Amino acid sequence: MKIDNRLQTAKLKIYYMLMLGLIFSLSVYYRFERQAGYGYMIAVLIIALVYLFLLLRKSDYFFIEYTGNKAVVRYYTAHPFLRKYRAFEMPKAYFYDYEFKTILGGFRKTVQFTVKTPKGKFKYPPLSISLFTKEQEVELIKILEELKK
Repeated sequence: MKIDNRLQTAKLKIYYMLMLGLIFSLSVYYRFERQAGYGYMIAVLIIALVYLFLLLRKSDYFFIEYTGNKAVVRYYTAHPFLRKYRAFEMPKAYFYDYEFKTILGGFRKTVQFTVKTPKGKFKYPPLSISLFTKEQEVELIKILEELKK
């Protein structure tokens, strides 16, 4: 079983690039056009606020594959710059628990995995599932419950 949010992440990456391009071009136009009104700067401000709003959401590309004896997780930030690609494997024998968290009234959703190793319990950092659809969240819960058994 596989779950990923590749399409949603690609759309968000395009939105980031478009917003950055609009901010840059409107700012340059406003700077060099002598008769430009304040409407351009208001547009830049609105676009910048939407950009910051999306950055606060901390959306990630999230991929999980369950093969029966282990789960492979890959993730990276959806922002197009300064990405850090990360991956890890969780053997079924070591998987202990998972926890869903909603922050800011459901604005940011995360999942955190806990594994139990011979040296003790270890919690992975929370991973953003903000771009998941309801169906993908249900499938993720099915995978995690299967892994937990």
